[in-house]
Amino acid sequence: MTKQFGLTLTLFTIILLTSCGKSDKEVKEEKEAVVKQKNEQLKATNEKAIIDLSQKYNAVSGWDTLELYTYLYQEMFIDQRKPISFEGELNDITKTDSTYFLKVRNSSWHYNKNYIALISLSRQNFVEFLKILKSNNHTNEGCFVFKVSKIVSASPEIKSDLELNGEDSYSYLDYDFDETLLIFKGELIDFYLNERADKTND
Repeated sequence: MTKQFGLTLTLFTIILLTSCGKSDKEVKEEKEAVVKQKNEQLKATNEKAIIDLSQKYNAVSGWDTLELYTYLYQEMFIDQRKPISFEGELNDITKTDSTYFLKVRNSSWHYNKNYIALISLSRQNFVEFLKILKSNNHTNEGCFVFKVSKIVSASPEIKSDLELNGEDSYSYLDYDFDETLLIFKGELIDFYLNERADKTND
């Protein structure tokens, strides 16, 4: 009788698990699918906002996917006075007198070029920017639309040598002709910081 009760209990447990519950693997896969869908929606939202911002100011986007010499960027952004739509990551903020400067970095996946934007903004605009930057709803990546006033092209690279005995070491500035660094300087018109995934719902 005990044996039969044990078998009945086992069968009941199996039926209960298969009919009412899901395996840990299924639950995990469903959660991963939900997270993936949320991330795709968030990416689409950010991309649309950046496109809308660029179109609002008729700013040039997609410029970093073209293999252009610096003079062509100078003609496009300075001579023709077209604003640039610069997507990248905010690396630093500096201040000179009452003017703030955003340092934004962007690397081209297409060519051996790196881009830095040094974007100035007034104290009043900086307060608004900082408020959005510090909110939990945004990241430090996004799109910055600004008027370009200067473009600098360089190929610097800092290297260091260490002696075998470990006693002597020094650094020196070298030029890497395989990489190009373009620095865009200008004044901020508008910006969009990417929205962050809501971690509370994960």
